[in-house]
Amino acid sequence: MKKCMYVGCLTALVVGAAWLGISNVPQIAFAQPASGQQYYDYHSLNTADATTQGVVWTTQTEERFAIHTVMINGPTAMQVRLLDGSTEITTYYYAANGGACPIYDLQSKTKGNDLTIQSNVAGRICITVVGNSLWY
Repeated sequence: MKKCMYVGCLTALVVGAAWLGISNVPQIAFAQPASGQQYYDYHSLNTADATTQGVVWTTQTEERFAIHTVMINGPTAMQVRLLDGSTEITTYYYAANGGACPIYDLQSKTKGNDLTIQSNVAGRICITVVGNSLWY
């Protein structure tokens, strides 16, 4: 009968890792339903005037948003700012009937901040965000 020579090394590695305290690595908690599957949220705003900030994603006190995809468009030439509460995330510049669909991972910096948009002129603007909530 052959003996597996890796079993002893694996045992030593696991015991050594526990001895060094490597097993105490902090975990990041994601918002998950009871089934244990991670879920994604869709948030939209369609407004004729976002010059005074329009709220796209309202968060709770202990929640932060994580954006995975954003789609913004409108028929009016404008400058559109994406904000994490009152802090600017990025700015987009559109010609009339322009838009963008950037794909990136971006998390809010502060718990409880809403995702808002603000434009430099009044005009129809539509924004859809796909992302998930972070709770930690």
